Amino acid sequence: PISLGLFVALGCSTYAGKIRNVRYLFESAQYESASEELQKLVELKDNDQLLYLLELGMVHHAAGKYSQAIESFKEAEKIAVLNDYTSISQEVGSVILNDSTKVYKGEDFEKILINVYLAIDYTLLGKWEEALVECRRVNQKLDVMISQGKMPYQYNSFAKYLAASLFESQQEYNDAFVDYRAVKKWMNEFVYLPAPLMRVADKLKAEEELQSYLREFPKYKNYRLGKGEGEVILILEQGRGPYKVSNPSFDLLPMFVKNGSTYERGFLKDLSSGASTEAETLFDVESTAIRELEDKMALITTKKVGGLVAKRAMAYGIGQATKSKDAEFFSLLLLLATDHADLRSWVTLPAKLRMARLTLPAGRRDLVLDMVSSGQQRQVKKWEKILVKPGKITFLNSRVFE
Repeated sequence: PISLGLFVALGCSTYAGKIRNVRYLFESAQYESASEELQKLVELKDNDQLLYLLELGMVHHAAGKYSQAIESFKEAEKIAVLNDYTSISQEVGSVILNDSTKVYKGEDFEKILINVYLAIDYTLLGKWEEALVECRRVNQKLDVMISQGKMPYQYNSFAKYLAASLFESQQEYNDAFVDYRAVKKWMNEFVYLPAPLMRVADKLKAEEELQSYLREFPKYKNYRLGKGEGEVILILEQGRGPYKVSNPSFDLLPMFVKNGSTYERGFLKDLSSGASTEAETLFDVESTAIRELEDKMALITTKKVGGLVAKRAMAYGIGQATKSKDAEFFSLLLLLATDHADLRSWVTLPAKLRMARLTLPAGRRDLVLDMVSSGQQRQVKKWEKILVKPGKITFLNSRVFE
C-alpha cells in the first residue's frame, strides 16, 4: 500500500547535499564555477528554486557582477511572493512526510535581505534612485511584519542608514534627515550616525535640533566636511552566515548554529594619509536568524507532534485494512523514516553586515581593508586610485569569509 521507492527518493537528495559543492566553490572565490552549478539547479524548478536564486544572486554579487545579481534577486523576490501561498495538498504532504515536500518560502529575515542586497547592488552600480526604491521596500516589508506582530529585527537600521547616506549623497537633505533620525531612534549608539546627522541638520538650518545633537554628542564638533573633502563608505560583509542542523533535543526540529568569523575587527585605511576607521555592525544576520527561528519554534514543534500522531493513525489504518500487524509496523517505520527537520536556508549569507565611513581629501586614493584576529592585523583587500569627490560619498564593498 505504500511505495518504498517514494520514501527512498525523498531521502536521497537534501538541500545541503545539493549545495555543498557550490558553497565550497563560493568560499574559494571560484564564482564562475559556482554560478554554473547553481544555474543548473535553478533550471530544475523544484521546491528549492527560491534558494538557488538567492545563492546565485550572492555569487554574482561577490564576483562584482552586480547587474546579474540584481536579475537573480529580483526573480527570487517574485518567487518568494508566489511561495507565500502554499497549497493545501503541500501542507498535508508536509505533515505526513516532511517539510521538504513544500516549496521553500524563505525566512522573514531572508525576504528582507533580498531587498537589502538589491539596494546594495544598485548603490554599487551608481543607480541611486533604484537603490532608494529597494530601501523603501525594506521599510514596507517591515511595516507588514510589525503589523502582524512579528519581530522587526531592529527595524533593519542597515537599510535606513544606507538610504540616508544615498539621500545625503544626492543632496536630498530632507529625506536624509528623516532617515538619519529614524536610525537614531533605533541605534542611537551607532558611531557613524552623529556627524552626518548634525551635518544634514546644519544644511537644513534646523538649529534647535543641531544644538541638541551637539550637546548629546560633544565629541563630534567637527561634523562639517571641508571644501576639498569627501567620504568613503565601506559595506563589509563579514563571516559565514549560520546554518541549520537537527536539534539534538528533538531531531525533527531545526536549529541555527553560528558559523561566525575568526576576525574580531576590521579597519578601512587610507594609505596616503594613514587615516583609519573601524567597521561597525549594522545588521547582525546571525543573531537575527537564530532569534527568528526560536520565535517560531513553538509552532514548528506543534506541527511536528501533530505529524507523528497522523503517521501513527495512518499506519494503524493500513494495519486494519490489511488485517496485518506487520503491515502496520512496517508502514509506521517507513512513515517515520521519511520525516526529518527542514534544514533549508540561504547558506551564502554573511554573519554580519558592517559599515565603515571615512572622511578624506578629494582625489584618487589608495585604500585597504585590514582585518584583526587574535591581535594580528593583516591586509585582506586593496582598492587603488579610488576617486573621492568633494562633498560626495563613494561606496565600496567587500566580503570576508574568515
